[in-house]
Amino acid sequence: MSNGKPYRAGIIGLGGIARAHTRGYDAVEATTLVAGADVSSAQAAEYRREVHPIETYTDYLEMLDNEQLDLVSVCTWPPLHEEMVVAAAERGARGIVCEKPMALNLGQADRMLQACERHGVKLVVSHQRRYNRRYIEAKAALSRGEIGELLEVYGVGGSDLLSDGSHTIDLIRYFVDDEPIQWVMGQIHRQVPDTVSKEPRKVMVKGAPERYGHVVEHAALVRFEFASGARGLMEMGEIRPRFIRGIGEDFPLSPGVYQSIRLVGTEGRIEVYGDSARDPRPSGWRILRSGQLGWEQHAIEQDHNAFAREIEGLIRWIEQGGDHPLSGQSARADLEILMAVFESSRCRCRVDLPLAVLEHPLQAMIEAGEM
Repeated sequence: MSNGKPYRAGIIGLGGIARAHTRGYDAVEATTLVAGADVSSAQAAEYRREVHPIETYTDYLEMLDNEQLDLVSVCTWPPLHEEMVVAAAERGARGIVCEKPMALNLGQADRMLQACERHGVKLVVSHQRRYNRRYIEAKAALSRGEIGELLEVYGVGGSDLLSDGSHTIDLIRYFVDDEPIQWVMGQIHRQVPDTVSKEPRKVMVKGAPERYGHVVEHAALVRFEFASGARGLMEMGEIRPRFIRGIGEDFPLSPGVYQSIRLVGTEGRIEVYGDSARDPRPSGWRILRSGQLGWEQHAIEQDHNAFAREIEGLIRWIEQGGDHPLSGQSARADLEILMAVFESSRCRCRVDLPLAVLEHPLQAMIEAGEM
């Protein structure tokens, strides 16, 4: 805290995800949520009425100039992340929590990191699932060697790479202790429908699918290798499996299933599941050890407030130095892998990292008429 006073916090974008950030700030004693900004005055009024009676603005720059905020959450659509993170860094924020995906290309991510470095600001990107108990407990079992040496991490995600795959790849990297990835091979599927959708999260612009204001694919299949030799596999969107196959039981995948992780080791397997209220499985994880008859189930009855944990970590980072597991640099590593998937699909080849391409390869393919 600054001079013994709580950190003053504000939120840019007062839609659905802002409510999760609000619960995070409310649960952290060292913070006081004082302001929010949204271009929609109706959205701001709804937030004040239903969530928090704070001061609200329709111009986020006015909020940043007036409120002397220590912490800022950026909860807008991804095309706005760069300009808002840079503005918050330039206007005195000490820490920023940006929603995922961090940005739409590596060039944007680098400019965000440079602005934060220049102004001494700590940047966190909200891959908060690392703080969920099911993932923490599963990783502890892996670290204890309960399934032997890790051979593969398999992740299933419900939608496109940037919107949902950002969580999937971050969780995969979490289980491999954020080891560098050596190469990526990926393919995407994207079809342009004839009709125009009016659903706000999946707007069709001139027949091109978009979600949250950026272009998306309908499915992706990704293979990659870590420095240790462990492999990663991701199946996203329309090609994800309809069932999670288990010994003695199958779990159907409904449209509500958001994330699922499987760890394959030399001496067994671990599966982590239950990332949505509509998931047919209870939240938790299970382990099948070599020589063991049947799965050992570990249900999670009550989880941590993951948003509060990431905010507490940000405050420790500000006050004590060190690092944060959800730092902007870690998020850039996630984004680099996702961009490498698109680049692999564009060049029809294996892509070695680090990736030199700073633009979004899917956007470039669309503009070139290749997709």
